[in-house]
Amino acid sequence: MRNSFIKSILVPLTALGLAAFFVQACSGGENTNAGSSGPAGCIPGSTAACICGGGLEGVQVCNAAGNGYEACDCGQSSGPGGGGGSGGGGPVTCVEGGSTAVVCGNGTVDPGEECDDGNCVADDECSDKCKKPYCGDKIVQAGEDCDDGQNEVGDMCPDDCKSPDGGPDAPVDPCAGKLIFSDFVAAPQPSQWSGMGSLGYPAGTKMCNAIGAADVCDYEQLAEIFNNPAAHPVDVAKIATKVAAGSSITAWVNRTTMTTIGGTTYPVGAGGRCNNWTYMTNHIDDGEYVTITNTAGAVSGAFTLDSNPCYTGNTADGCAQGGALDCGGVQRYIPCCFPVCQNPL
Repeated sequence: MRNSFIKSILVPLTALGLAAFFVQACSGGENTNAGSSGPAGCIPGSTAACICGGGLEGVQVCNAAGNGYEACDCGQSSGPGGGGGSGGGGPVTCVEGGSTAVVCGNGTVDPGEECDDGNCVADDECSDKCKKPYCGDKIVQAGEDCDDGQNEVGDMCPDDCKSPDGGPDAPVDPCAGKLIFSDFVAAPQPSQWSGMGSLGYPAGTKMCNAIGAADVCDYEQLAEIFNNPAAHPVDVAKIATKVAAGSSITAWVNRTTMTTIGGTTYPVGAGGRCNNWTYMTNHIDDGEYVTITNTAGAVSGAFTLDSNPCYTGNTADGCAQGGALDCGGVQRYIPCCFPVCQNPL
């Protein structure tokens, strides 16, 4: 047992008038393209991970009626290192002439589509996702200088998709209003992250990529939301939709920077990250986490951090804090975030 103690830090934040919905679990079996109706009551257009052949994960989209998920799409993403189609990333959404699994591109406006011009050109009047062009669709259309998706951080594209010109409309802070939080993975995960051909932190990254996020949230990103909620109302609102009113969830915390809170310093070490999310028992490693509670729309986050996050692989080294920061026998959500905004100002 450690001589040092674990301190929980409660950081309340408030979000008024926010509706709360349960986190949607991943549906779809090992049969990839047979289709899956998914759980009832999903948010139209929202995505969740699903299982493809060989144990890989794909993405399924909630239908326009909000009563189930469409077929599991196992196409490759066009994110970093991936293939896939044009139009700003994500799974294949368009097949010219249509297909049994993908209707976008068949020339007919089907449910959930805004348009369908029968082709898969991303930057014409109807995109390869069968959506009409708009600022924020990640496609640089005529009249736009840039398009970062607007719901992301990481670049300097203003909300009107026009490059700053130094005029009165030039943004003072190009990072202002950019989202930090993307979503939680579809289901709680053990401390040994595995899947999609990877183990540990890389597997968590791939799971986040599969739901449209850039990476696993770092502690500092979550702490920024909880410590400064007034500057992140949309992040707060998104988290509130994932945690049902009157309930709470826990999520793994991937902390890679030292922090000092209330006079207590929390060093950095793989021991606080279940040996970088590869360990499943409690006799060597610990796992930091955050408890997120929704009380009638008011969301609070309580971090449970490790003040002695060493890791040696020796069962007698005294690093593990049994019971307080378990790695084994518990499952928590993996929080996924957009890229960190780098503000040059």
